[in-house]
Amino acid sequence: MGNPGVNQGRSLRKVGLDFGLISGAEWLVIVAAFLGRYLLQFYQTSIWNLAESFGMNSFEVGIGFALFTVAFAIAAFLMREFKPSQLKTVELISLPLLGITMPLYIVIHGYAEAYTLMTIDGFLSGIIMDSFMTMAGMASVEQWKRQVEQAAFSFWVALALIVAPFTTGYLLSLGIRELFLIFAVMAFIAIPFVAALRGRYALKYMEAKGHSGRASIRSLFRSREYNWAVVAAFTYTIPFFIIMSFGGIYGEMLGLSASTTFFYLLAAMFVGDVVTRFIIRLKSPIQNRRPYLVFAVTIALVAAVFLALSSVSVIFLVLAFLIAGIPDGISWTLGLQIANTVFKPEEIATSTSFFSSSMMIMSALMPLVGYMASITGFTATFWVFAAITGALFIVELLM
Repeated sequence: MGNPGVNQGRSLRKVGLDFGLISGAEWLVIVAAFLGRYLLQFYQTSIWNLAESFGMNSFEVGIGFALFTVAFAIAAFLMREFKPSQLKTVELISLPLLGITMPLYIVIHGYAEAYTLMTIDGFLSGIIMDSFMTMAGMASVEQWKRQVEQAAFSFWVALALIVAPFTTGYLLSLGIRELFLIFAVMAFIAIPFVAALRGRYALKYMEAKGHSGRASIRSLFRSREYNWAVVAAFTYTIPFFIIMSFGGIYGEMLGLSASTTFFYLLAAMFVGDVVTRFIIRLKSPIQNRRPYLVFAVTIALVAAVFLALSSVSVIFLVLAFLIAGIPDGISWTLGLQIANTVFKPEEIATSTSFFSSSMMIMSALMPLVGYMASITGFTATFWVFAAITGALFIVELLM
């Protein structure tokens, strides 16, 4: 007969909306997280333009991107210190700090100041998004409903992936540094939505009373599913971050316009990402996640090979853009579900934040990508990283 809650949830989701299915508290988390994800996506898709305004070359852009995303990943280790019940306070402190620092790009000069701000903003973004990812689904106690709410969170928040590149491209004429001032306002708009998480809208799935609030990272890998999710994240982020960091400059080298590569192809990439999340949302809760994760790393490998083949024809670069978002939609959504549902309540802050860091840590390779490209060219460099993607693909299959 099955779970009646699951069957009802599936029938309601056929409408294509989550209104009336997920709780008001979850909607508050979704709206606030959308604003935070918009800021993160705006940052990631415009970092080349920002770095270019400081006169940086491709190698130096890679360093800036790595500083931002590695700082994002390092934030996971701080997140281990917080209990789930403390995350609301963490958000209320971190959001205004991010909103205050982003406009400083207008007044600073020089690499050192830019790199410092990129690192600070990456760290704050990591704290903010890890907190939201951990809070997703906490409005409900039932496991099946938590998976549904996490899938809804993943989908609705992911709409920022499309909106940010389009709006950035449209407003770029105002000046890239000035846009940081405009979009920083979103951090402040998110604050009242977080503050409203109380009373009837309070989060319900919290830690056990009196627990330490920490979990060992080593203990997370006792879960086979968690291992699958982390390796899938390592695999797909190689072509994903290469496109984010260098897709624009490489597209220009192949004859595409800056607006086409920097924003519209990126937006198209994220359309695939969001559509994939929508499909996962309709299918959640998913009992057997293994085939989905294998499919994600397969598409990631194909995207990496297409990047390497793009020197033969620019069509391969366009195809790489179009499919590279699909593994993110699968791995991010299912990895978040795994991190939030297979562990004890007191472990989910650690499991979620470490999974988030695993998705970002591959950005540490981006300065190496830029350096190799400056020495051997992009084609040879992309083949090297396609081989690394292939090695991780094999690891995923053998696990």
